[in-house]
Amino acid sequence: MNAPAAAPVGLTRRWLIRTRLGLAFGLMLLLLLALAALSVYRLKDMSDAVNQIVDEQAAIRDSVNEINRSAEAVARKLLVLMNPDPDLQAAAYLEIAAANGRLDDAMQRLALVLPPGPRSERLGEVKGQLDDYRRSFQGVREHIERGDFDSARSLLSSDTEAALSLFIGAIHQLAASEDRAGTAKARELREQIDADRTGVLALCMAALVAGALLAVGVTRSIVGPLKRAEDGAELIAQGQYGHRIEVDSNDELGHMAQAMNTMAEAVGEREAELRRLADVDLLTGLPQRSRFIADGDRLLAGLPEGERLAVLICIDVDRLKAVNSVLGFDAGDALLRGAAAKLSTLFEGVAAYGRLAGGTFAALAPVLRLEHGTALAVQLRAEVEHKLSWQGQALDLSVSLGLAHWPEHAADTETLLRRAEQAMFEAKRLRQPVAVYNPSTEASRALHLSLLSDLATAIEQDQLRQFLQPKRCLQSGRIVGAEALVRWQHPQRGWLPPGDFIPFAERSGRIRQVTDWMLARAVRTLAEREAAGLAPISIAVNISTLDIQDQSLPVRLAALLAEYRVDPSQLQLEVTETGLMSSGADPIAVLHALKSWGVKLAIDDFGTGQSSLAYLQHLPVDELKIDRSFIQDVDRDARRQALLRSIVGVGKGLGLTVTAEGVENQAELACVQACGCDLLQGYLLAKPMDLPDLERWLKAAG
Repeated sequence: MNAPAAAPVGLTRRWLIRTRLGLAFGLMLLLLLALAALSVYRLKDMSDAVNQIVDEQAAIRDSVNEINRSAEAVARKLLVLMNPDPDLQAAAYLEIAAANGRLDDAMQRLALVLPPGPRSERLGEVKGQLDDYRRSFQGVREHIERGDFDSARSLLSSDTEAALSLFIGAIHQLAASEDRAGTAKARELREQIDADRTGVLALCMAALVAGALLAVGVTRSIVGPLKRAEDGAELIAQGQYGHRIEVDSNDELGHMAQAMNTMAEAVGEREAELRRLADVDLLTGLPQRSRFIADGDRLLAGLPEGERLAVLICIDVDRLKAVNSVLGFDAGDALLRGAAAKLSTLFEGVAAYGRLAGGTFAALAPVLRLEHGTALAVQLRAEVEHKLSWQGQALDLSVSLGLAHWPEHAADTETLLRRAEQAMFEAKRLRQPVAVYNPSTEASRALHLSLLSDLATAIEQDQLRQFLQPKRCLQSGRIVGAEALVRWQHPQRGWLPPGDFIPFAERSGRIRQVTDWMLARAVRTLAEREAAGLAPISIAVNISTLDIQDQSLPVRLAALLAEYRVDPSQLQLEVTETGLMSSGADPIAVLHALKSWGVKLAIDDFGTGQSSLAYLQHLPVDELKIDRSFIQDVDRDARRQALLRSIVGVGKGLGLTVTAEGVENQAELACVQACGCDLLQGYLLAKPMDLPDLERWLKAAG
């Protein structure tokens, strides 16, 4: 049913839109001009017809009136002819002749006006009546010319007047007939006008219908493709780059649809290339994290029923940051490409593998037994770790591995990868080559995250507590100071030791807030003791690696000491040797700034780090605190005593006060004294206690 209508539409779509619109407007204009021309032509015909009727009626009316006047004039002059006066008769003859001439002229005009046919025949009858009248008039004239006035009067009153009456009656009938003919022609003309008006209205309606059909056809030929283009553009905008807009014309819309299809194809190709590049690591050519997870899910879903075990190994290249900083990123990239090549050789076609980020790789392999996973990790480590020559420099590639088992530890690749990463971080922390995911470790991490969110509240709500552990001078026996230690009185978990929150506070950066609280509390304690008139002692506060990188710490501490009017020499700051060596920025500038304010500095846990004597001599410190690991059971091993004696000698050689930490029995105390330590700190002297207990202990100790 729609085929006939579709054919013209398909035909018009072969034309350009501007051609279609031009033809449509041209056709409409031609229709309007044709209607206007027809209306003008018909109006002219009607006007001519009206003018003709008016002219005919006027001519007939004038002629009839002239005939009546002339006939009446002749009749009046006949009576004058009855006068015997020759002069009057001669004048009457002249007037009669003139009236007859006017009558003949009027008859001729009437003959010219009346068309052939019944109307002309009726005029012939009038002419016959006129001839009868003139014959009778000629008889009257002859009687008058003979002087026979009686006969003339008799003939005039009888035949001549009757003939004149008949002639005038015929003229009036002719006039009445012509009036009726004019009325009939006027009626025909009105009917013709009505018919023409109806025809013009019909033509107008036809033109409107034709214009509307033409407009609808042109509109459909434009709106339809535009709608398809709009729908296609929305699908393309939604990411369906495979969608193509139907092109069924060669006009501007067809060109636009073709251009949009070309654009969708180009954008789809570029997005596919971007997805490919996003899925593949450019340096190593290995799949990146998202693609590795997808490949792993497909591998797990495709495992046979009898082999539904797998192990995910997370591999991280050790010391990559050091290689990048010392030898440059090209050397680090060479390490990563070497590790990727080994990984590809080992797992190509048998496992899913990829590079996660930085120096971290992952591999997911099916195994028959979980023990095979550990063996596979050992084999992987042996394959990946190798020596690499870089521009004459030998590089040792070492890795840390974390394992997670499927489906024991997780049901999907993404969660399994997260568990393997946690195991890998645990291997690095424990300095182990391989670690297997332990759910209890994750519970501990969750606890730490919970405590981390509570730590800010603890600082704001003063839940932290200051504990002090005394330090004694071995030479004088006096208590010369105390080390301030932080404890957390959690409202739900009770007392929390530092080991439960200090490490992750350091990793998260919250340690700075804890340090600020400790410094403020220690300075306030010194101010309170001085205000109470108690014997002065120094208080040592531990600061972290982040603190000695903080350039604003000296200024803040100076403002705090000034606020409480505390002698800076009563405050000591302790930083671990490991913290000094692991600091990314040079801490010497900050330490010198602190020293310039009069604050004393100490190196805590000395001997556990890797500092050199050349480095130590540049540090503006006052005290070395020997780590507990060198004090424990020192009395039972001569070599440990020799090592302790050497460390004390180093401190003494640098002009520093040497403190022995962690002394717990008299035997250890004797060795410490024999080796020359200056100060003592440990459970043998006193455990950490709060300030009131410390004051009581000091009184009891004298």
